[in-house]
Amino acid sequence: MAYKAITGTFLDEITYDIPSSNWGEEEWTTEFGTMKRAGIDTVIVIRAGLGEKLACPARTISKHVPTLPVYQDLIALFLKLAAQNGMRLFLGLYDSNRFWYRNDWQTEVGINKEFIREMLDRYGSSPAFAGWYLPHETPDTSFRIIEIQTSLAEEIRKLSGLPILISPYFFGRLDPMLVVALQEKAFPRSVEEHVRQWSEIFSRLEGLVNYCAFQDGTVEFLKLEEFVRATAEIARKHQIELWSNLETFDRDTPIKFPPIDWRKLAYKLEAVQPHVSKVITFEFSHFLSPHSIWPSAHALYRRYEEFLRARGAYFSQD
Repeated sequence: MAYKAITGTFLDEITYDIPSSNWGEEEWTTEFGTMKRAGIDTVIVIRAGLGEKLACPARTISKHVPTLPVYQDLIALFLKLAAQNGMRLFLGLYDSNRFWYRNDWQTEVGINKEFIREMLDRYGSSPAFAGWYLPHETPDTSFRIIEIQTSLAEEIRKLSGLPILISPYFFGRLDPMLVVALQEKAFPRSVEEHVRQWSEIFSRLEGLVNYCAFQDGTVEFLKLEEFVRATAEIARKHQIELWSNLETFDRDTPIKFPPIDWRKLAYKLEAVQPHVSKVITFEFSHFLSPHSIWPSAHALYRRYEEFLRARGAYFSQD
C-alpha cells in the first residue's frame, strides 16, 4: 500500500486564531503552484465567513448580521487557482461564532441554508467546486451539533450532489482552550466515551456526510493511534470515509501557534497510516509552506520532504 502523504489542506483566510499572511493574487498563485508540487490535490476553505468577516460577498449573510466590507473575492480566486492546478475545492459554510454557541441552532442553520443557495448560484459552475465543508466543530454531541449538521447536509443533498466533509476534534487531552470552549471539567475523554458519542453522531450522519477528518492534535500523542483506530471502525460501520486532519501547528508551546516540530509531524503521520484513506492538514500555507510567514515552516517543509523521500513517497520541491 502506498504511503499516505498530506494531499489536502485547509485554506484559512478568515484568520480566526492565526495571523494573516496578507497575500494577494500574486502570492496565492505562487502558493497554489507550490502546493501542487508538494502533492496537494484537495483544498478546503475552512469557512467562507466567520461572524462579521467574509471571504466573498454574501448578501444572505449581510442581511442577517453586520459584516465588514469585502475587498477581494477570495472564493472566486481560490476556485480559479484550484482549477488551474487540477485541484478540487471544498467550500466551507458560514460560522456565526454566536448563534450556535447559544444553542440557537435554528438561526445558524437558517442563515446557512440561504448561503448555500447563494454560493451555488455564484460558483456552482466552476470545474474546481467539488464539495462542501461543514465548519461547526465539536468533540461530541454538544451545541446541538447533530441537528446543525444533519439539517445542513440534508439541505445540500437537496441542491447538490457534491460530497460533504466534516473535521471534528477529539477531547482526548488536557487542553485549557477546549475546556473553556465546552465549559467542561478539566479531564480528557476516554476512547470508550469517544466511541459512544461518535457512534450516535455517525448513525445520524450516515448517508449524509461522506468524509470525516478528526483533528489529530486534540488527543495525547501516545493515544492517537488508539483513538483513530477506534474511530475508523465506527466510521466504516456507518459508511463514512475516515481522513486525518494532521495539524501542522504546535499546541504545546506558549506561543499561539507556531509550526509544529517536524518529529511530531512524522509521528502523527505514521500513527494514522493503517486507518485513514487520506491525510489533510490545517494548514499548509501558514505552517508547512516554504512561503510561510513563519521561518520555521520553511525548515519544516524541507524535513517533511526528506521524511517522505525516505519512505519512497512522492514529493517534488520547487
